[in-house]
Amino acid sequence: MPAKRILKLVNTPIRDDPRAVNEGLSLVRLGYQVTAIGLARDAQGGQPARALIHGMETTFVPMVTSARPSHLLPALWALLRGHLDDTTQPPVSRTSNLISFIFFNLWLLRVALRLPADYIHCHDVLPLPAAWVLSRWHRVPLIYDARESVPDLYPGRKGRLMAWIEQFVLVRADAVITVGERLADSLKRRGAKQVVIVGNWKRLEDYAVPSDRLESERQRLQLRPEDCVISYFGALDPTREVMPLVDAVAQLPHVVLLIGGRGMIEAEVKAAAARNPNIRWLGWVPMGDVPLYTHLSTAVYYCLNFDQSVQTQLSIGNNYYSTPNKLFEAFAAGKPIIARRGIGEIGAILEQIPAGILLEEVTTESLKIAIQQLMNPAARAMLEAAALQGRIHYNWSVAEQRLAALYQSLGGS
Repeated sequence: MPAKRILKLVNTPIRDDPRAVNEGLSLVRLGYQVTAIGLARDAQGGQPARALIHGMETTFVPMVTSARPSHLLPALWALLRGHLDDTTQPPVSRTSNLISFIFFNLWLLRVALRLPADYIHCHDVLPLPAAWVLSRWHRVPLIYDARESVPDLYPGRKGRLMAWIEQFVLVRADAVITVGERLADSLKRRGAKQVVIVGNWKRLEDYAVPSDRLESERQRLQLRPEDCVISYFGALDPTREVMPLVDAVAQLPHVVLLIGGRGMIEAEVKAAAARNPNIRWLGWVPMGDVPLYTHLSTAVYYCLNFDQSVQTQLSIGNNYYSTPNKLFEAFAAGKPIIARRGIGEIGAILEQIPAGILLEEVTTESLKIAIQQLMNPAARAMLEAAALQGRIHYNWSVAEQRLAALYQSLGGS
């Protein structure tokens, strides 16, 4: 009997999207044939139109961001031709506008209507129109993978449009997958038929990093045994409270900060690293290297800003549901995490599993105090033990079992 075919629609370039990769890898291991269509918005260049990623046959469709005729007419011509030979983009805004939204869905339909499918698995709200059409066209189940609260995500008319689209599909989808208890409860209240929690949990085998690789990278980064190492890799913007951490580490000579990512304060972070030898700028860290640097860390950092001058009321609302990758990366490596008390589901989890130092407010001084706590061996050992307990409950083997049960319930083999 031929393998069941899953068509995944993903609003990212997929390769460094932990959720899309982990789910795809699990579904391939479970015996499904997985085809993914992602968005080519790689500012680094060099992304081919088609690739095999962890067993998924992946196609990248171009990102169209401008309505100017000089951009729009070639984009329309490429769409009509189905031309995917050059999907690598120059640096573009990572925010979506109406033009990019429309073209993305048209490209998804242009590519996917010709592909066989037994299931449509849609990540996030932006590909939902195409996902809904494809599920009706193929007469197959639609699985909506929701990782954020859409009504709290987008402002103004765009927000109303996205919320309407999500609500229309939400009550009609055969199943909804989401990241945590809080968002699951919200989706159920809004009419989702079946909600399954598949968190941003990590594969423990990915975190079994060989000791020789750890030692080699430790030497390359000139990390001393006595150093307290804090790491942060991710979005570099004011909402992530990165600069107080940078300022705190700059004042602590026996502390090293490993930091990397992309965003609006990237130049500011790089400048601080150039001034301070104990701040090591690593650039964009590929997903496969995150376990290595997490293991090299004494603690992982993840704090969000509740200042309305920095965030919109919508983003503050969406933080209520926050269950970030960083928490589960720390659990997988058995490392403490520095976080902010009361921030979304991460705060609730860390109240139950005391693997974190929870800050009432995020300032340079509060971070210096938190880091000094980590330098106490007895206190650090207690946090590490709690993190290892956390990974028993939050690891990808649990997620894979839930994915298998869900697909079987929808008619899988």
